[in-house]
Amino acid sequence: MSKPNLVEGIFDSATRILTIGTTKTCAFKVTGAVLNSDLRLEKLTTWARKQNLINENGVIAEI
Repeated sequence: MSKPNLVEGIFDSATRILTIGTTKTCAFKVTGAVLNSDLRLEKLTTWARKQNLINENGVIAEI
């Protein structure tokens, strides 16, 4: 059985700011072309995992 995904980051689509963490907050201004929500979240999640900002089961959610 696979481990459940845990939300470890929030992307605010209005301000285009990605906030990651529960005890330490890091905000990033996301630039570039506007993508559909699913593709944007997939790219942000992949990037955050590669930067070791979230764990392998972590995901980014959008508000």
